[in-house]
Amino acid sequence: MGGEGYKPGTPQEHQIEFWPLIESVLRKVDRVRGDSGLLFCDYTDWTKKHDTSAGMTIENLSRDTIQWMASWYGTNLSTTALDTKVIASVVIPDDLCIPPLDFLHQRVRMYGRSLRDLVKEMVDEGWGRDATHILLSSVRQFFLQYIEKVEFEDNTKSNTGIHALMGRDEKVWDSIVYRTHTANTYVVAIVVARSRALPEINGDWLFCSAVNDAVSMDLGKSALRVYQEDNHNPTATFGPKETKQKLQTQRQTGYHSIYLDLMDDLVNTGCPEPLVHYASAGFLFVQMQHRYLERSLGFRFPIHEAMANALRNLFGDKPTDAWLDGLFHLRWLISTDRGHQSPSTLCPELLAACLKRQQQRKLAWDSDHAGSSKNRDVLIHDPDINCQCATDWVTGIHAISSQANSPDELQKLLSSAILENSLPLSTDQLSAVGSWDDIWALCVACQVDCNNDCEWLAFAKYVWKQACSASHTTQGCNAGNLTDLKNDIATSTSEVEVRN
Repeated sequence: MGGEGYKPGTPQEHQIEFWPLIESVLRKVDRVRGDSGLLFCDYTDWTKKHDTSAGMTIENLSRDTIQWMASWYGTNLSTTALDTKVIASVVIPDDLCIPPLDFLHQRVRMYGRSLRDLVKEMVDEGWGRDATHILLSSVRQFFLQYIEKVEFEDNTKSNTGIHALMGRDEKVWDSIVYRTHTANTYVVAIVVARSRALPEINGDWLFCSAVNDAVSMDLGKSALRVYQEDNHNPTATFGPKETKQKLQTQRQTGYHSIYLDLMDDLVNTGCPEPLVHYASAGFLFVQMQHRYLERSLGFRFPIHEAMANALRNLFGDKPTDAWLDGLFHLRWLISTDRGHQSPSTLCPELLAACLKRQQQRKLAWDSDHAGSSKNRDVLIHDPDINCQCATDWVTGIHAISSQANSPDELQKLLSSAILENSLPLSTDQLSAVGSWDDIWALCVACQVDCNNDCEWLAFAKYVWKQACSASHTTQGCNAGNLTDLKNDIATSTSEVEVRN
């Protein structure tokens, strides 16, 4: 944030009516999403550390949580596993762009636990109204974080997003409050107060300490130039070039001034020391934690064995499930910012199909209208799929996507007896397409966002043309063995419940 000076009486008053802006973005999200299941930015990686899997992201934000707690508590690290899980849960929407309803409908799980699971744990352990405050604050955060990400380009290209509207005035209170809500430092303040067994806490103390924790973090990130890498800078200014520098200085001064005024209020009103320390902890943890140095460098540090053991003890063994892994990998396949990572193993034709589908999703957002509707009864338009056998085979393979909950289940279905009399797929044939992570990502894309250009349908067509067409032509058309393939799959004993 930089800047110098203190301005007494810096206003702590809202200038902008938030809700009409938020509702406008959400209405656009609903229009564009239509019946489709995936927006252009859903499940993209926002860490800027070139993570190769969702599991890597979740494991490292869990590591970050333990390091944060050490900064907040010092040597008196009296906390529980539930405290740690609750704090980690509010970091997920910062690092991944996740639709809010996917949290609320239990589609997203961290180490096997959904938001509802955490709420139940809090209720069972007697957290009372603290659990209610945590739930409501988290729901607010999920929506604001999502809005911030889906309209990121609106801010940077056209200066029409929420950040742009807040950044046109020297008054910074709106930006500070919005930042506090997206960071969800209020939830952490509640957890800190509970873990230190503080008596019933004044609501102003919780809010002010949450605000100042966010501001001190932002001041630290600015001083260490982390914000040069971040997509969102809370003190960013928008407006004419000739007034931008002056406005930037005024907003920096406003940030400093509000921080100092709130810290005075906390101390002078007798706020307990743990919350006062929490309010200034950003100056400490930004300099010490791996999270922020990794952001500056653009890559991850290896997790030490002792930390890995602590993560297993507190959270469990598996950070993510196959569904989240597949969606993340789908986004990784089409990412243009991979750093020094190895290139994709997916064959060029299917990678092109993924890029085409992503372009369609992006066009739908830019033009503000619904994309193709989600539809499992897709139409197969392809000159190479030119007989009933081929159509039935591609349709049947396409239908398999709804039957699998994991790469292993998908592999069994693709090589099962269902296809035994219908040009079965060998391991070598599938390996020529890409890795199983690649193939699974295409399958999950179909589960979430199926249409005539869906990635899994492209897979089915490609495999037919590359692996089955020549053999089929040699042996002659044998539609009788293939016509009932889709129905066979639908009634297979391998059928499993897919999250929707």
